Amino acid sequence: MLLLDENLSPKLVVRINNTYPGSLHVLHSKPDNSPDIEIWCYAKKQQLTIVSKDKDFLRYAIQYGHPPKLVYLTTGNAKLAVVEAILLENEAIIKSFVTLDKKGVLKMG
Repeated sequence: MLLLDENLSPKLVVRINNTYPGSLHVLHSKPDNSPDIEIWCYAKKQQLTIVSKDKDFLRYAIQYGHPPKLVYLTTGNAKLAVVEAILLENEAIIKSFVTLDKKGVLKMG
């Protein structure tokens, strides 16, 4: 379902697993330091939605469109608990975006 970018803690996968089963962190699915474009292509191929704070993914979303979709976090260097709360408290919005919304980017923060 969700693919968490390397700028987010791998611990998030465990913390959000009940809400977003099947979610992955790039550290578990791609080699370390994979270029962002490879992560973008991987997410597209695997039908995953990227969750990231990285502006490069926002640029790809504008340049290439979707899929994959992007949940773009505008939180800056927020603590793990803050990012976790955003993802869990916005479950309905995120799941609707992933499955129904025709937009490619959902900004949250």
